Amino acid sequence: MKKLDEIMELMADEMQDFQEGLLQLKKMTDELQSRSIPISTEVMEKHLNFFFQQQQEKEALVAERFNAIDEKLKRAYILPKSLGIIAGGILILLISLIGYLTFELKETKNGKFEVDQIGKKKGTEVNDRNFF
Repeated sequence: MKKLDEIMELMADEMQDFQEGLLQLKKMTDELQSRSIPISTEVMEKHLNFFFQQQQEKEALVAERFNAIDEKLKRAYILPKSLGIIAGGILILLISLIGYLTFELKETKNGKFEVDQIGKKKGTEVNDRNFF
């Protein structure tokens, strides 16, 4: 019976320690619940809004640059104006030269050289075949 009494005594001590542990655990749980930090997303929302605002500003700048480049491309010429003016001038000179040479060719076919006229008056005709 002594052993049974000892076992009962040990069980009573263990039960008392267990009860104290449960009370301590309950107290700690209550403290933890009262100390718990409420989950707040305000800080994250502020950072996210700031980030979105920066992204919108960057997109606006990029869109503005694209519009400026698009306007420049619309106003751009394939060839510069000065090159067109030079080509036009050369074309006018060539047309004038061709016109002048055509006129001179017709004059030579008609035989209206001054030398021929002088030769006819003096009675000596100049023949091209005699020269060569």
